[in-house]
Amino acid sequence: MSRTLLSNFLALHLSRTFHLKSTYATFKNRKATNENVPKLLSQHVPHVNPFESEMEQFIKTTHSLTGIHQFQENIISKYNSKLLTKESFDAIFMRMCLACRNYQLGKQFLHHIDQAGRQANTATLGKFLSLCYFCSAEVEDKSEVEKLCLSITDKWQEGLKLLQEDETAHYSLAMNAMVNCLLSHNHFDSAILWMDKIIAKERPISEFVYEHWLRKCAAHHNCWQIFSDFLVRGGVFLKQPIVQKLKDVLRNRSRDPFLGQFTAIDESTGRCQSCQKVLKNTDITDEEFAALRKRITEKVLLGTDVFLGSKPEEMQRFKELIKTTAPYDIVIDGLNVAYHISTKNRKQSSTKVDALMSVVKYFTNQKLRVLVLTREHLLKGVALQRMKQEAHIFITENLSRDDPFLLCAAVQSKHTKFVSDDLFRDHLFRLADFRLQAIFRLWQRRAQVQIVKIDRNGSVKFHHPPPYRTVSQFADGCWHIPYDDGTPRYSYESPTTWLCLQPKSQA
Repeated sequence: MSRTLLSNFLALHLSRTFHLKSTYATFKNRKATNENVPKLLSQHVPHVNPFESEMEQFIKTTHSLTGIHQFQENIISKYNSKLLTKESFDAIFMRMCLACRNYQLGKQFLHHIDQAGRQANTATLGKFLSLCYFCSAEVEDKSEVEKLCLSITDKWQEGLKLLQEDETAHYSLAMNAMVNCLLSHNHFDSAILWMDKIIAKERPISEFVYEHWLRKCAAHHNCWQIFSDFLVRGGVFLKQPIVQKLKDVLRNRSRDPFLGQFTAIDESTGRCQSCQKVLKNTDITDEEFAALRKRITEKVLLGTDVFLGSKPEEMQRFKELIKTTAPYDIVIDGLNVAYHISTKNRKQSSTKVDALMSVVKYFTNQKLRVLVLTREHLLKGVALQRMKQEAHIFITENLSRDDPFLLCAAVQSKHTKFVSDDLFRDHLFRLADFRLQAIFRLWQRRAQVQIVKIDRNGSVKFHHPPPYRTVSQFADGCWHIPYDDGTPRYSYESPTTWLCLQPKSQA
């Protein structure tokens, strides 16, 4: 379906009495109201190409797309057809979903494209829209595809209004498509605003959006400043192909070009191995920390956090503890720590307690003030008394969430570190403010200590925050941008690969 036909089709529906509330409300009347739309692929059309039979069989027999990558590689290699390539696969697969009237798999495939950070082309979107028409009874959220399709037509401003009205939307493909459209119309500030919203919803920004930004950076000198500001604030890690393109764009600029080198940073000193400059370890400001502390404390101590699930008596105990014993040097997630032992001995509660005691003593032996948050079932009797001799203890009920308590205790001082492997993504999302989320990320990377290993002899190996900020940063005329080279890493680890950019005039 061409862009013009799709635009005309949507424009027709938008002019109806539904006033953008549901484009899909007119799906059942489409044949009667739009004779100009071409006939769709029939469910019984014989296959023209040999690979279509195999693709149809796959669609009819699978309920999950976990093996779609392997299937794509195999079928392209098997038939070696100019018609079936890596670039054309998406549209052909969606066309076959349409032929099989398999809406659920088509929807999964569109989500798969989104998660891969790719842009569904107009042909793929057109087939999916047709699939929604024929399977309209199965379409649960009719507004999402409406927004997506509006973003590629002349009615994109109407789609933007729909997104603005629906603050609860978590579907990133429509938002990414709208960012792409805003960039096409040079609405750079609005594009950044929507990218902030995508990150605030803990959704990925698609690679095609970053590629579009780079094309704009090549054509508009001021775009690099806007985009680089986003990289600094957002704390995102670009993937290697995007960083390579960024390196090429900045090298070829007519004004103020940069020369880039892929490099690494000395973890102990923060020194760049390319330019020999030391990366910044700028802390969040007192004002920023106060704002973060206020928001987290309000949610926990004032009981505005319904996610906590605690009883009033438990809340009162925690308030009294904070009032009389805070601040702390270290706050430990006891339940999280207790499970950092070998799988063989994981069921032995005494071993869990020993693991927790090893971590606590690591810090108390350094004369640090420690708070341990744990559960009723973990510490009892003699073990509880031993732990009380080493640190302050707060025991939550078995059904309570302990991570909000941990965060609240940790923000009582700007200098407090906390021990946990939790990513705290749910808390990050529920801050519901991009500025506070950015502050939270910076604070978390500076304050969070993770356990790598606890040996049977009680020896503990930690992963401490590096002495520099793992975010894009500019200093002394040079840019340092961390990027994801695809190397597997633990959830608590930041990338170790960097792009060092120096002005060409200094090279």
